[in-house]
Amino acid sequence: MTRLTLLFIVVALVVPGAALAMPAPDRDAGTRAALTAYGVDQAAVDAKARAIAAYYASYGTIKPADIAASTSKPVATGDTGPSWFGTLGIGLGLILLAGGIGVYAGRSLRPRHLGA
Repeated sequence: MTRLTLLFIVVALVVPGAALAMPAPDRDAGTRAALTAYGVDQAAVDAKARAIAAYYASYGTIKPADIAASTSKPVATGDTGPSWFGTLGIGLGLILLAGGIGVYAGRSLRPRHLGA
């Protein structure tokens, strides 16, 4: 039963990833030929794709004037946060607390007998 469950989990995680990793069907030469047969202008499609790519690429560029204007003061680095040892202790404490609550809840349930 465990192996079957593991198989279902693997299939549920791998199949969508493999489907999304497949190339788009419009990249295929046969698809382009079929679209041309139906009257789709491939030159117009390519021009529109280049225009969209240029539009989105313009958001990633930073102008030199913006860089000079965005000077900021350095951030002070101090020990104001929790220590690693304290964080580790709190994490282990929460794990032990959750385990204790689970044991308490498991013992508080009354077992059902088959003959009852």
